[in-house]
Amino acid sequence: MKVTITLLVVLALANAGMVQRFPLTYGGKRSIMNIMVEVENKIKSHSPLDTIRGVLDNFKSAVAQEQGTHDEVYGAQKAECESEIAYRRAEVEDATGTLKIANGILKTSNILLKKTQATLGETENILNTVSLHIGLINDARKEDTQSYNRGAVTFNDAINAIDDSLDLAAALAKGKASLIQVADMTTRLMKASVATKMNKAFMTPLAALAQITQEDDAAGAAERLVQLLQTLRANVEEAWASYTTENTNALALFTQQKDLYLASQTRLDASKGRLNTKAENLQGVISVQTAVAQAASNKKQRNQTLWDDAADLCHSFDVEYEAVTAGRRQELVLVQELERLAERRAAEQQ
Repeated sequence: MKVTITLLVVLALANAGMVQRFPLTYGGKRSIMNIMVEVENKIKSHSPLDTIRGVLDNFKSAVAQEQGTHDEVYGAQKAECESEIAYRRAEVEDATGTLKIANGILKTSNILLKKTQATLGETENILNTVSLHIGLINDARKEDTQSYNRGAVTFNDAINAIDDSLDLAAALAKGKASLIQVADMTTRLMKASVATKMNKAFMTPLAALAQITQEDDAAGAAERLVQLLQTLRANVEEAWASYTTENTNALALFTQQKDLYLASQTRLDASKGRLNTKAENLQGVISVQTAVAQAASNKKQRNQTLWDDAADLCHSFDVEYEAVTAGRRQELVLVQELERLAERRAAEQQ
């Protein structure tokens, strides 16, 4: 009998040690040690077996009721844990997906931004070149216009000199011109010849004018000079008309080239504007997606931490439930041993 009681005490102490390792609020109103003492006293006092069984049944009922309550609490904890872990897992997966999408958009946007900026730089270089060409065309046209104006003055002066020579020829035919007038007119025609670069055309009229004072038939010489001068005048007018036509054609060519460059400049300006807008939009996308990626990263980290914490807490619930349930099973084993001990004692006393 003493050996049996000692064994039960050892088991009870082991069970008490397990409960102390996992301090819980369960079993606060009962004690297996007290039950053992009470059963031992009742056995010693020869109490009826039913009385002892009643004590043990009450203890088993208390354990069963407590286990049932604990099962309900553990079930609620388990459901809450599964719900929390599922929620945190979904949040982590959502943040991971968002982060992946944001990083993909960021990568694409950065590549597009670099290409856009490179294209923008090339467009600006071409635009500068076109603007330079337009400036050169304007400068060349300005110079040609000034040259034409100088040429117009030259041809106009030449025609005036020829007209004055015609007047002089008429005066010579009447014997009313002096040698000084002839010399002066010769000088003007020579200057006109050089200025218009028509030396060959002026050569014959100049020779005739120089020899007119030596001719015996002054009237006939003057008439021939008039014819030569009229021919010269027609040649000069024709040269002037040709010069004007060339200038008009050159102006049309300049205008055509300038229009082409201006059209290119307009297209390049429009392209530059679009590229600037595209670059600004891409920079906006990069700013937004950087913020989205940062927020997603923070969300992922925060929910991963909460997920880990929930998993740790739920594991502690599992450990607690298994430990306390094992303790109750051990209590029931002790109660069964006490019941068998009481039955043997009762049998011995009969």
